[in-house]
Amino acid sequence: MSTSFTRRKFILAASSLGSLIMTNPQNVFAQASSEGSEVLLPHNKLVQQPWLGEGPKPRILVFDVNETMLDLNALRPQFEHMFGSGAALDEWFSLLLQYSMVVTLTDAYSDFGTVGKATLQMLADGKGVQLSAEDKTRLMQGVLSLPPHPEMLESLKRLRTAGFRMVTLTNSSPTAVNAQLQNAGLAEYFEESISVDSVRRFKPDLQVYWSAATHLHAKSSELLLIAAHAWDVFGAMQAGWHAAFISRHGRPLFPLGTEPDIVATDMKGVADALL
Repeated sequence: MSTSFTRRKFILAASSLGSLIMTNPQNVFAQASSEGSEVLLPHNKLVQQPWLGEGPKPRILVFDVNETMLDLNALRPQFEHMFGSGAALDEWFSLLLQYSMVVTLTDAYSDFGTVGKATLQMLADGKGVQLSAEDKTRLMQGVLSLPPHPEMLESLKRLRTAGFRMVTLTNSSPTAVNAQLQNAGLAEYFEESISVDSVRRFKPDLQVYWSAATHLHAKSSELLLIAAHAWDVFGAMQAGWHAAFISRHGRPLFPLGTEPDIVATDMKGVADALL
């Protein structure tokens, strides 16, 4: 284990102990090293530490969109109406992610909206539900009109004021993501939106991250992905990027992946760590 890695972990653990009682009771573990001991750190204190990543702080922040910035839960009432249970939203989105990876692995690319409609029909067929054309249209329009998470606007303002370059990198088509950001009132904070359509492969395929870095004329070490999906964080870090994981609703990281530079429960926590 390198000296720099051990020193980084020691600083992170030591700097948190003094204010242990001042924070949220929700906690996470930070492991000092295989030779040392585990220190229980308050979750919110973990993300308020100064930048401790390898090398200088990344200069370009690359944001995922769906679930990371925009709240998919706004669609839950529609799934309650169509399927009799709001839990069907989670089933559908899991199918959408699964089959976006399937079409990537099999070189059978279709855009995210097309895969979304197909997996919606797949879910309905599996449940024996007959969906009307109006139901499908209403849902697709709902995806384009998702609200931002409450902390997003203020966090983006802070990061822009600090001088970070900010872009989005999403599985959605260019038309869809532009509509989403405009409808959510977030478009002005991003210099551009990069879609997987340009490489016809979905995240977390490494080609997506490498292509985005080339497009931005940036080294991998200059980029930090911000995402609420462990698989997206895993892909970016495998491509050599830095990453920040937003653990919304307590979602865990993939245990076999490299530890992200930042872990937070919301975007405010990420901004706190970066600033």
